[in-house]
Amino acid sequence: MSRRVLPLCLSLLVLFTGCRPKKPTEPIAVDFVCEFRAEYNDLTATGTLTRRTAGTLLLEFSEPETLDGLSAEWDGEKVTLRYLGLSYDVDPAKLPENALGEGLLSCFDAALRGEGERKEADGKVTVNGLSGNAAYTYVYDAKSGAPLSLAIPSIPLTVTFSNTQTQ
Repeated sequence: MSRRVLPLCLSLLVLFTGCRPKKPTEPIAVDFVCEFRAEYNDLTATGTLTRRTAGTLLLEFSEPETLDGLSAEWDGEKVTLRYLGLSYDVDPAKLPENALGEGLLSCFDAALRGEGERKEADGKVTVNGLSGNAAYTYVYDAKSGAPLSLAIPSIPLTVTFSNTQTQ
Protein backbone atom coordinates (compact mmCIF):
# COMPACT_ATOMS: atom_id res chain seq x y z
CA MET A 1 0.00 0.00 0.00
CA SER A 2 2.81 2.43 0.84
CA ARG A 3 4.25 1.93 -2.66
CA ARG A 4 1.04 3.39 -4.10
CA VAL A 5 0.80 6.25 -1.62
CA LEU A 6 4.26 7.70 -2.30
CA PRO A 7 3.71 8.27 -6.06
CA LEU A 8 0.27 9.71 -5.33
CA CYS A 9 1.69 12.15 -2.77
CA LEU A 10 4.48 13.20 -5.13
CA SER A 11 1.98 13.75 -7.93
CA LEU A 12 -0.23 15.89 -5.70
CA LEU A 13 2.77 17.88 -4.51
CA VAL A 14 3.78 18.70 -8.10
CA LEU A 15 0.21 19.53 -9.05
CA PHE A 16 -0.43 21.88 -6.13
CA THR A 17 2.96 23.56 -6.40
CA GLY A 18 1.75 25.12 -9.65
CA CYS A 19 -1.27 26.66 -7.87
CA ARG A 20 0.75 29.14 -5.81
CA PRO A 21 0.99 32.73 -7.04
CA LYS A 22 4.11 33.06 -9.16
CA LYS A 23 6.72 35.67 -8.43
CA PRO A 24 6.82 38.23 -11.20
CA THR A 25 9.58 37.69 -13.73
CA GLU A 26 9.94 41.40 -14.42
CA PRO A 27 11.39 43.65 -11.71
CA ILE A 28 9.14 45.47 -9.27
CA ALA A 29 10.85 48.35 -7.51
CA VAL A 30 10.79 48.07 -3.74
CA ASP A 31 13.43 50.62 -2.74
CA PHE A 32 12.36 53.92 -4.31
CA VAL A 33 11.39 57.54 -3.78
CA CYS A 34 8.90 59.31 -6.02
CA GLU A 35 6.42 62.13 -6.23
CA PHE A 36 2.74 61.25 -6.14
CA ARG A 37 -0.56 62.86 -7.05
CA ALA A 38 -3.54 61.18 -5.42
CA GLU A 39 -7.19 61.74 -6.14
CA TYR A 40 -9.03 60.28 -3.18
CA ASN A 41 -12.78 60.78 -2.92
CA ASP A 42 -13.05 64.56 -3.46
CA LEU A 43 -9.50 65.35 -2.26
CA THR A 44 -6.46 65.87 -4.47
CA ALA A 45 -3.15 65.52 -2.63
CA THR A 46 0.47 65.65 -3.74
CA GLY A 47 3.71 64.82 -2.04
CA THR A 48 6.60 62.41 -1.81
CA LEU A 49 6.36 58.65 -1.34
CA THR A 50 9.29 56.64 -0.01
CA ARG A 51 9.38 52.84 0.10
CA ARG A 52 12.49 51.03 1.36
CA THR A 53 11.27 47.45 1.89
CA ALA A 54 8.08 45.42 1.53
CA GLY A 55 5.58 46.38 4.22
CA THR A 56 6.94 49.91 4.65
CA LEU A 57 5.82 53.24 3.25
CA LEU A 58 6.34 56.93 4.00
CA LEU A 59 3.95 59.55 2.65
CA GLU A 60 4.93 63.21 3.01
CA PHE A 61 2.21 65.60 1.88
CA SER A 62 2.79 69.00 0.28
CA GLU A 63 -0.72 69.79 -1.04
CA PRO A 64 -3.41 70.72 -0.27
CA GLU A 65 -2.19 73.43 2.05
CA THR A 66 -4.10 71.90 4.98
CA LEU A 67 -1.98 68.72 4.68
CA ASP A 68 1.36 70.44 3.97
CA GLY A 69 3.88 69.10 6.46
CA LEU A 70 1.86 66.01 7.41
CA SER A 71 3.60 62.65 7.09
CA ALA A 72 2.44 59.10 7.66
CA GLU A 73 4.94 56.27 8.01
CA TRP A 74 4.19 52.52 7.98
CA ASP A 75 7.15 50.61 9.42
CA GLY A 76 5.63 47.13 9.39
CA GLU A 77 4.41 47.28 12.99
CA LYS A 78 2.81 50.69 13.44
CA VAL A 79 1.85 53.83 11.60
CA THR A 80 3.37 57.08 12.82
CA LEU A 81 1.63 60.33 11.95
CA ARG A 82 3.74 63.50 12.20
CA TYR A 83 2.61 67.11 11.91
CA LEU A 84 4.09 70.38 13.20
CA GLY A 85 6.57 68.58 15.45
CA LEU A 86 3.98 66.28 17.00
CA SER A 87 3.86 62.55 16.38
CA TYR A 88 1.26 59.91 17.10
CA ASP A 89 1.56 56.13 16.73
CA VAL A 90 -1.43 54.20 15.41
CA ASP A 91 -2.05 50.45 15.25
CA PRO A 92 -2.43 49.68 11.48
CA ALA A 93 -5.29 47.29 12.29
CA LYS A 94 -7.31 50.28 13.50
CA LEU A 95 -7.01 52.09 10.17
CA PRO A 96 -9.74 51.49 7.60
CA GLU A 97 -8.73 49.38 4.59
CA ASN A 98 -9.78 52.25 2.36
CA ALA A 99 -7.31 54.71 3.91
CA LEU A 100 -4.94 56.20 1.32
CA GLY A 101 -1.71 54.73 2.70
CA GLU A 102 -3.25 51.36 3.56
CA GLY A 103 -4.53 51.07 -0.02
CA LEU A 104 -1.14 51.90 -1.51
CA LEU A 105 0.77 49.59 0.80
CA SER A 106 -1.50 46.58 0.37
CA CYS A 107 -1.49 46.87 -3.44
CA PHE A 108 2.29 47.33 -3.65
CA ASP A 109 2.82 44.28 -1.44
CA ALA A 110 0.26 42.13 -3.32
CA ALA A 111 1.93 42.91 -6.65
CA LEU A 112 5.35 42.15 -5.17
CA ARG A 113 4.10 38.74 -3.96
CA GLY A 114 3.08 37.94 -7.54
CA GLU A 115 -0.65 38.18 -6.94
CA GLY A 116 -3.02 39.36 -9.66
CA GLU A 117 -3.19 39.01 -13.42
CA ARG A 118 -0.27 40.61 -15.30
CA LYS A 119 -0.14 41.94 -18.84
CA GLU A 120 2.84 43.59 -20.44
CA ALA A 121 2.47 46.08 -23.31
CA ASP A 122 4.28 49.21 -24.48
CA GLY A 123 7.02 48.86 -21.86
CA LYS A 124 4.51 48.77 -18.98
CA VAL A 125 3.20 45.96 -16.79
CA THR A 126 -0.43 46.17 -15.68
CA VAL A 127 -1.46 44.14 -12.66
CA ASN A 128 -5.17 43.62 -12.02
CA GLY A 129 -5.79 42.05 -8.64
CA LEU A 130 -7.58 42.06 -5.32
CA SER A 131 -6.31 43.45 -2.07
CA GLY A 132 -8.69 42.51 0.70
CA ASN A 133 -12.07 43.02 -0.95
CA ALA A 134 -10.92 45.84 -3.22
CA ALA A 135 -10.01 45.37 -6.89
CA TYR A 136 -7.01 47.37 -8.03
CA THR A 137 -5.03 48.14 -11.18
CA TYR A 138 -1.32 48.80 -10.65
CA VAL A 139 0.89 49.88 -13.56
CA TYR A 140 4.68 49.92 -13.41
CA ASP A 141 7.61 50.25 -15.82
CA ALA A 142 8.60 46.85 -17.24
CA LYS A 143 12.36 47.59 -17.21
CA SER A 144 12.92 49.48 -13.96
CA GLY A 145 9.92 48.32 -11.95
CA ALA A 146 9.16 51.95 -11.07
CA PRO A 147 5.52 52.63 -10.20
CA LEU A 148 3.49 54.60 -12.76
CA SER A 149 -0.10 54.52 -11.49
CA LEU A 150 -2.51 52.80 -9.14
CA ALA A 151 -6.30 52.79 -9.17
CA ILE A 152 -8.66 51.33 -6.56
CA PRO A 153 -12.13 52.22 -7.88
CA SER A 154 -14.08 51.12 -4.80
CA ILE A 155 -12.36 53.66 -2.50
CA PRO A 156 -12.22 55.66 -5.00
CA LEU A 157 -8.48 56.26 -5.31
CA THR A 158 -6.33 57.12 -8.32
CA VAL A 159 -2.61 57.78 -7.88
CA THR A 160 0.01 58.74 -10.44
CA PHE A 161 3.71 58.49 -9.67
CA SER A 162 6.50 60.55 -11.25
CA ASN A 163 10.20 61.37 -10.90
CA THR A 164 10.90 57.94 -9.43
CA GLN A 165 14.38 57.26 -8.16
CA THR A 166 15.03 53.56 -7.60
CA GLN A 167 17.90 52.31 -5.48
